[in-house]
Amino acid sequence: MNEQTIAPIPIAADRDETLSVARELARGYAALVESYRRSWEIPQAEADAKARETGDGDWVEKYLTDPPDQLAWWGLSLLVERSPDQGYAAWERVKREARQELATGHRAARALEWDGTPWERARFLALREAFRAEWRPGGGLEATLVDTLAQAHSTYLFWLERLHVQATGEAKVEDHKLRTEGYWQPPRVRTAEAMEQAAAMADRFNRLFLRTLRALRDLRRYAGPVIVQQAGQVNVGAQQVNVVTGAQAPDISERSSDGS
Repeated sequence: MNEQTIAPIPIAADRDETLSVARELARGYAALVESYRRSWEIPQAEADAKARETGDGDWVEKYLTDPPDQLAWWGLSLLVERSPDQGYAAWERVKREARQELATGHRAARALEWDGTPWERARFLALREAFRAEWRPGGGLEATLVDTLAQAHSTYLFWLERLHVQATGEAKVEDHKLRTEGYWQPPRVRTAEAMEQAAAMADRFNRLFLRTLRALRDLRRYAGPVIVQQAGQVNVGAQQVNVVTGAQAPDISERSSDGS
């Protein structure tokens, strides 16, 4: 199968996405055929036939119901060739769930996890929710910066905890040595290096947090002017501003809510 033989995905009024997805489908299917050819040491045509046999069975239903992160391009390619409407529905489901993962913060959380627990996920989401409640992001860019704030602060807390564990553990060893033997030894080089790394990493992510916070603040401070057309009266904060057609709008950038 190549890009010329893939049945088109009926994505209305979005030709660019159709072509991009078609290329991924073609690459996915070509990779599947090549894996059959190498594994079985068979000709290309026979490998292609075996790949098409993979399209039989219950896998079609799985592509419509299984978690989207478990789907592969080659399977979606076979589904599109077999039933463009079902292939389109499967692709739209993948995109829809990706948007939900981003909007709910789970994508940002997973970036910090390797073998995470529900508790760790909940702690990150709680922090993210607190930041969002304060900043109330108004769009995708602000929402991404708030997510970065939550990621930076979560990672800062992780390294701060590691530093505390290392410093506390070393202090207990020193105290025990002093009580039992009357003297203590300075930290070993390896321990000292680990503590220094933890301190440096905590400082790094604290600076990332502050840098992101500054970017979010500047984004709002230097946002472009709001242009209002064909409106007689506009509410700006606690003010009501009358808009005069053909006249220069009053400068309200430095006025407070009490008109001072």
